[in-house]
Amino acid sequence: MITYDRSIRYPDPEEYLYYEGASFRVEWYYTEDGRMPGLDYYRALGGIDQERLDCLVRYLADSPIGVRLPMTLYRIEDRQNGIYAFKARDERFFNFMAEGGRILITNAYRKHSQKMSASDIEKLRYAARCREDFLRRLREGTYYEAKESD
Repeated sequence: MITYDRSIRYPDPEEYLYYEGASFRVEWYYTEDGRMPGLDYYRALGGIDQERLDCLVRYLADSPIGVRLPMTLYRIEDRQNGIYAFKARDERFFNFMAEGGRILITNAYRKHSQKMSASDIEKLRYAARCREDFLRRLREGTYYEAKESD
C-alpha cells in the first residue's frame, strides 16, 4: 500500500487539470494547502479574458512539439528559472514546463505599462518559487497524490 502525506491537501485532478492537449498537459499549480493562485485569478476574470487564455492554452497544448506561439502571445520572462508568460490581452499568466509534457500555470497579474513594476517583478519571483516548490515536492513524491494499489 502506498501512503501519502495527509497534511497536504491534494486537489482532484479535475480541479487542477486545465487542458489535456495532443502535445502538452496544462495544469494549475497548487500549493501545499491546496490553493491555486492562477486558477483563482482566472476565475475572477471576465469571459473574454478567460476565452483568450483558453485559446492560447489550447493552441500551444495541441501544437506539435517545437511549434511556438509568437512572442506577442507567449514568451520567456525569466530564463534562469524557466518562467514563461501567456499574454492574454492585458493579463499575464506565469507558467513553467515540467517533465512529462506538463505546463503548470502558477499565478497572474494585469499589465499596466510597458515595463514591469516592482509588484509585477515580485509576482514573477513568486512564480519561480512555485517552480522550485513543485520540483522539490515532485522529488519527494508529495506533489501528486499517490494512488493506493490493489
